[in-house]
Amino acid sequence: MLDCKIDVLLGKMEVDQAIRGSDDMRLKTKYNNAIYVIQRALALYSIEEVALSFNGGKDSTVLLHLLRAGYFLHKGEQSCSNGGLTSFPLRTIYFESPSAFPEINTFTYDAASRYGLQLDIIRSDFKSGLENLFKANPIRAIFLGVRIGDPTAVGQEQFSPSSPGWPPFMRVNPILDWSYRDVWAFLLTCKVQYCSLYDQGYTSIGSIHDTTPNSLLCISDSSGHKEKFKPAYLLSDGRSERAGRVKKCSPISQSSPVAEDGLDDPESQVKRMRTGSAIAVGDEIL
Repeated sequence: MLDCKIDVLLGKMEVDQAIRGSDDMRLKTKYNNAIYVIQRALALYSIEEVALSFNGGKDSTVLLHLLRAGYFLHKGEQSCSNGGLTSFPLRTIYFESPSAFPEINTFTYDAASRYGLQLDIIRSDFKSGLENLFKANPIRAIFLGVRIGDPTAVGQEQFSPSSPGWPPFMRVNPILDWSYRDVWAFLLTCKVQYCSLYDQGYTSIGSIHDTTPNSLLCISDSSGHKEKFKPAYLLSDGRSERAGRVKKCSPISQSSPVAEDGLDDPESQVKRMRTGSAIAVGDEIL
């Protein structure tokens, strides 16, 4: 158990050290800005009052490690003196769906175990799930992995209150100004684990009903064998990130929306369900 706690502590430190030791000045700037947003939120709310919305996608994986580093830096010398850095006490919300890729579920539960996450699993619709969660926990802010360009990012800022009719909480978006390139620069620089689907050509992951590998990453094979794809981080143009998303009518996906690469805004997911979309998925969740 002690070795596990030491690994958690070292992981937080290694992320910060990896970024600061990088020659990528753009990544350093994005990292510092995101850490500032996180530390500002942790100064406004106690650790018991905040939560992370995690879905196993690349954006939420970046956010998870930013939060771990930000919490370590926020606690600083105070935690070093009392031993408080051996755990990461942030609540983590996971909207589980039967339409999710098995690899996403596996990665999410593995990450929860590896980093000691307090996982709150919601299997009902998003709004009622949050309402029930809030009744039992005094959550006032939720960290999301929304990025500019995501369908759910319209009108959002780094700190955006929830909409009328929803449980009152602050949406905190530390990577709002990050690009596809920034996400992969962080994951590769910090050498953190991510969902295996991204090494199979998937660049934007929704449900099993609307997601395929990105054809721009397909490796030509004249032999007629099974198609092969390059990993997601080799996509040269981030504007084609969602090229693997397709529209397929599926009764299951209509009733069981799946969060996508990061943390989608739960409010936006419900709005899409209410408009009767053929595919109701969470785009770049939180």
